Amino acid sequence: MINNVPRTSERIFPTTYDSIYPMFSRLRKRVATTLQNPRIRAISFNTFRHWGATMTYHFTRDILLVKKLLRHKRIENTMKYTKLIQFKQDDFEVATATTVEEDQELLKVGFEYVTERNGVKLYRRPKAFARLQS
Repeated sequence: MINNVPRTSERIFPTTYDSIYPMFSRLRKRVATTLQNPRIRAISFNTFRHWGATMTYHFTRDILLVKKLLRHKRIENTMKYTKLIQFKQDDFEVATATTVEEDQELLKVGFEYVTERNGVKLYRRPKAFARLQS
C-alpha cells in the first residue's frame, strides 16, 4: 500500500498548518465547553512545543539537545523554552551504589549522581524516564 502513495511530494500526508489549525481550534473549543474550563482555549501548538522542550531539558539536562530539536540558531531563543518547573521530590526514583561497577550500571540506565554520604553514593532519575527505558 505504501508503494501506491504518490511520490510527487516529500510528505506522505500533504497537510499544512492552515489545514490542521481549524480542526484543532474546533476541537479545543468543544473540549473547553464540555469540561467547562475556558483556560483550555489558551492551549496552542506552541504550548505543546514549550512543554516538550521543558520536559526534554528536565530529563536530559542537555540544553544543546533541546536547541537542536527546536532548530534554533541562537541559544538565547532556546532558553525561553526551558524555564524549569518545580517538580515534586517524589517524581524521582532513588538508588545507591558502593562500588564502581554499581556506579556504571546506574549511569547506564539513566541515573544521575547526586551526592555521597558515608561511602555510599546516591543517584536519582525521573520516574517518567524509567518508563521510557522499559
